[in-house]
Amino acid sequence: MNNVKQTFTITIPSKTGYMDLTEDVMECVRRANIRNGIISISSMHTTASVFTATNDIEALNGYLKYYEKVSTLAEEPLRAAICHQLAGGSVVTAICDGEISLGLTQYIIYMDFDGEREKTVEINIIGE
Repeated sequence: MNNVKQTFTITIPSKTGYMDLTEDVMECVRRANIRNGIISISSMHTTASVFTATNDIEALNGYLKYYEKVSTLAEEPLRAAICHQLAGGSVVTAICDGEISLGLTQYIIYMDFDGEREKTVEINIIGE
């Protein structure tokens, strides 16, 4: 059983935004040479999230609008943290035959609710 940890940094150039991490995560699995196991992808910040979703621009912009609308019920310093709580901080899924177990239209999405600064995503892989 092997355990591999990788981190990388992301800077979203606007106050809110998102990016598809699926290919970056798959590259980490390839470099780790893990064929079967479990992978965790986590935002290391309380103002950004990692979750699975379709990689459709309209849908992702809709998520951002929804999170922003719901979070307006809170004071400004807490809004980004509330969005993080709603969207989730991490994704855990299986690795089978060297591939991440995702549905046909599922992607690993990073969404930042307080961008314009560098943030860290951590990937932990356990397997063989």
